[in-house]
Amino acid sequence: MSHDFTEKSRRRKNQVANFYRSDKILPMTNHAIRRTSQRKISQQAILATLRYGKKLHRTGSVFFTLRKKDVAMEPELRPFAGTTLLVAKDGVIITAYMNKNSHSIIKKKPKRRANR
Repeated sequence: MSHDFTEKSRRRKNQVANFYRSDKILPMTNHAIRRTSQRKISQQAILATLRYGKKLHRTGSVFFTLRKKDVAMEPELRPFAGTTLLVAKDGVIITAYMNKNSHSIIKKKPKRRANR
């Protein structure tokens, strides 16, 4: 049993080591590009959120939030905690913002959009 834990830990460390070598990022809307620039959200923060963040399906979109517990073992990713991305169903980043409480707020949203 402890072997599984050490193997997972080793894989996690390798993922973090390879994190900065990866430059793949989802396409972004003009709004998302403007907001990330205004809010000083780096490409590394976006990549960390997509890779290690919690994925939530709410209101017809997908939210990725990077919580403190997601980066607890990776000190180099701690400054990115609180990064939240709103991603459309087709995989385009709609917007990005920083809010350390966003996970609990997003969990309370309805899973589907209300019919209007």
